[in-house]
This record gives sequence, structure tokens and C-alpha cells, in this order.
Amino acid sequence: MNAKLFFHKLARYISCALKYAAAAAVAPFVRRKEKYTDLWLIAERGIDARDNGYYLFKYITEHHKEINIAYVISKDSPDREAVKKLGRVIDYAGFEHFISLIVSKVKISTHIMGFTPYIDFFVRADKMGLVKGKKIFLQHGIIKDNLTYLYNDNVNIDLFVCSAKPEYEYISNNYGYPPGVVQMLGLCRYDDLYKIQSPSKKILLMPTWRYNLTGADKKTFMESRYYKTFSHLLKSEKLQELLEKFDYELLFYPHMEMQKFIDCFESEGRVKIKSFKDCTVQELLINSDVLITDFSSVFFDYAYMEKPMIFYQFDEADFRKQHYGQGYFTYKTDAFGKVVFEENDVFTELKEILERGAKVSGEYLDRINGFFTLRDKSNSERNFNAIKEILEVKI
Repeated sequence: MNAKLFFHKLARYISCALKYAAAAAVAPFVRRKEKYTDLWLIAERGIDARDNGYYLFKYITEHHKEINIAYVISKDSPDREAVKKLGRVIDYAGFEHFISLIVSKVKISTHIMGFTPYIDFFVRADKMGLVKGKKIFLQHGIIKDNLTYLYNDNVNIDLFVCSAKPEYEYISNNYGYPPGVVQMLGLCRYDDLYKIQSPSKKILLMPTWRYNLTGADKKTFMESRYYKTFSHLLKSEKLQELLEKFDYELLFYPHMEMQKFIDCFESEGRVKIKSFKDCTVQELLINSDVLITDFSSVFFDYAYMEKPMIFYQFDEADFRKQHYGQGYFTYKTDAFGKVVFEENDVFTELKEILERGAKVSGEYLDRINGFFTLRDKSNSERNFNAIKEILEVKI
């Protein structure tokens, strides 16, 4: 870590510590106010409302008005107005956020400490026992890799939501949580995946991020294999020919961590670049016919809707060394679409998918049905009931 980054991080730590201490001093005088009584605090990353946090908040505000719940979101978030229409919001990183963090009896997020004003600081504070209340991990997706930072030794969680039997068994057997913490309830956002549209004539290219590019500047990013690979694919004449032949568009939406480099990519013809402000991931998944990804867990959402996909894993060895270690999911035997390593093979498989009307082949459909044993529109309800049960347990 360079000196500038170190001092910036130190300044944020000190600022958080001072505000949290001040909020702790004020909390005893305000905790009995109506807006803080039995408060449920919910968020995603503090800047968005597009994931399981939003869908659980929507369910609770519509079906359980007796619950005092507030959603944490930044003032400039493009999703803020959608949340305000549902219920109470708290300004991300404002002083009310710090007070609510102290007095709330349950804290809910799609990310570890995502309900806090600064994740890095509060992960450390939580290890010191300074973050009270029940902590609910809704998850951002289905876990398939060995994520050691989510082991019980590293975080304090009272409910760890899973959505598929292999995932549930893997986490229960390997992550070290006591009985009852890991539960198979389903991702809240899956309740909306039943709103499947008619064919859209759109292909979605959505790769995940790369750990080795964290903190990279624009020059470094554009020299990376990641950038060169996807930039070349987007500009390919073969791609344009396929899109023309089948009358399709391709939408490119890089991972949130890569969105800061989105202006490095060029769109032309039937290729469109999509940013975080343009649309939600859920909208893109529902309103497209074919997914091309690499290792992104969004493919589980696509499989849930029984749509075809291609895995373009051009840097598989490096990904396993630098990003996430292998978990229970092996692409060679478990993937819900063909795994390829060369650009030409992407186009060959895409052509075959489009020729059969963008339908999932039987082999992959069997894998999907074997993986998802829990498929209905009651995911948010199950998550809510599980949280209620945890709060009712006497310690």
C-alpha cells in the first residue's frame, strides 16, 4: 500500500471511530424514540438498492408494516427514490446512520458489514465486539468458491442465507458455523425472476472482476489481459456478423468493481455498453436471451430462469491463483452451459444457441433442475420468518 492510500485509509478509520464514539454517547438518550425502537437496519452497500436487500425491504414494508425498518442509502444514489417510495430511508454515513447502527436490534445486508458507513473499519470493530445486535447475511449471490474471508473465524453472523443444496452443504460442512446459522432460504431477488419477458433479441456479456486489478489506474487496466480480451471480443467482425445474421444486440455490463473503467471500452454497431446508472443487473438478466460470462455468479440467476449461457474462461489458471480458490462447483462437470477458452469457440457456441432459438439444451437443463431444489416465489417470506425466529430466541 502506498503512503497516500495508507494515510487516506487511516483518516477514514479515525473519522469513523470518532463518529461512532459520539453516536455511542448520544444513543442512550434517543434509543427510546419511536424511530429507533426495535429498529431493523437494512442495506446493500450503502449506495444501491437493486439486490436482495431491496427485495426484502420491499416485502417487509408491504406485508409487515408492524416492523420498524429503515433502509440505508446515499443521497446521490440513483436508487434512492425507489426506496423512498417503499418506506423510511437513512442517509448513508450520516450521523443518524451511526446512531442507528448502535441502537438497531438487527442489521441486514447483502454484504458483510454492508449496513455500516465503512466496511473495513467495522469488520475490525465487530471482531472487538463493538457492533451489537443480530447480523444477517442475505448474500449477494450463490457461493460456489472457497471464500475464506466468510469463515466463522473471520466474521460474526447470526444468519447466513443459502439458496441451493450443494451450496448449503458446502458452507455448513466447511465454513465452521454453529448449527442454525446457515439456512437454505433462497435469495430474496429470486421472487422477481418469475417475471420472465418474451424473447428480447439481446445477448448479455457480463464478466466478473479480477482481484489483481483492484486499485489499478486506467493505464494499468488497459494493459491487462482482462481488458484486451473483452475489448477484442467487442470489436470482433465475427461478433457483428452473428448479431446481424440473427438480428440481435449485445449488451456489455462489466462487474461493479470494473465499472470505473467502462469508458475504456468502445461500442459499435450492435454492441452496446451499459453502466451502473443505465440499468440494474436484475433488469439485464430478465431482459436478455443469452448470457456470456466467465466466473460471475450471476449465471445462477440465469440458470434459475432456464436460459442458455456460455462460460468464457480465458484466464482460468490465473483466476484461481489470484482471485478465488476452487470450491464445490466444478465447471467441467457442473456448469449450466459450455465452457470455452478461446474467442472463436465463444462465437461457435453462440451460433449454435441462436440457431436453436436461444433454448437451453437438455444436458444443461438436467443440471439446473438438480441444482435448484428450492424454486418458488416465497424467498423473501422465508428470509423474514428466519430473522423473526432468531430475534425471538432467548439468550
